[in-house]
Amino acid sequence: MVRKAARYRRRGPDALPSLQRLLDGASDAVNRRLRAGRAPVVIAAAAVPVAVGLIAARKRIGIPPALTLPLGCVPPLGLAIAMPKGRKRYLAVGAGYMHLFKLGWELPYDDVEKLRRRLWIDEPIRFDTVVGLGVPPGLRLQRALRTPGEVTLFDKAVTVVYASWFLPHLLLAYLTARHEEYVPRAGARLSAAYHLTCPFYFLTPEAPPWWASEKSGRMNGEIERVARLVVCDVLKRPPPEDGAVPGNPWGAMPSDHISSAAITAMGLAEISPLYGALGWTYVGAAAFAIVYLGEHYVADVVVGLLIAEAVRRAEPLAAPFVRAVARAVE
Repeated sequence: MVRKAARYRRRGPDALPSLQRLLDGASDAVNRRLRAGRAPVVIAAAAVPVAVGLIAARKRIGIPPALTLPLGCVPPLGLAIAMPKGRKRYLAVGAGYMHLFKLGWELPYDDVEKLRRRLWIDEPIRFDTVVGLGVPPGLRLQRALRTPGEVTLFDKAVTVVYASWFLPHLLLAYLTARHEEYVPRAGARLSAAYHLTCPFYFLTPEAPPWWASEKSGRMNGEIERVARLVVCDVLKRPPPEDGAVPGNPWGAMPSDHISSAAITAMGLAEISPLYGALGWTYVGAAAFAIVYLGEHYVADVVVGLLIAEAVRRAEPLAAPFVRAVARAVE
């Protein structure tokens, strides 16, 4: 990727100028109607805790997913409207977006039986078997690099790489602290890379390699969930007998770890080839980690990369709409 000028890195591509002018005009019309009072700000601020509370109680009070997802959009938008522009708003809206992503990842698993009927178990194994020339790469790696049931220093090192999924967020936090002008575009791209994975969790629920191996006996039951073994070894406690995991154990397709890392690497490459190389080195290390540890298939990595590329290519088309919304909020 070619290095980009600072203005491009701040603002992004300037495509479809006529559409941008039309949308900005609509935003200004909205502003003229709302500028007279503080009612929108008060309503937005009050809506955030109400939405969070309803989402937390959704199972008890029977809120359907079709209503829960729109409720999940309230916190980031409400915080953007209620808070004055600045670092605190960026941090609050970022937290709201991650709350929305977590909801999108967990929500399909609210109805386990319905999700189980559509669960992919063998499909990704077949894809990875082709990629691995007869043996899924995750199985091949564990056979070559692991002693079953043991935890090695190598396992711990790879688990640290896997646990570093928050590095893109740390880079965004650095921008917030030191180069605030770059935050809106960088944050929007990272959020898009996360949230575009959520439809897959509803449409293509997929059992990760460790689940397919431990729970369904696929791949001769040889794939272990290495990260869980490492954590239990560090904490000096036995693994849980039922292997239960919080959240959504069938939200493996695609890898949001890879999509977020890849869009970050693309952004770093706009600064300099060196930063880009560092970013893509991390993407490669993360891809190796999630496949070796039994958390994801190569198929999940591929789709995660495609989502990041889709965000990059769609940015010129999405930018006018995003800017118009931001203008209306301001």
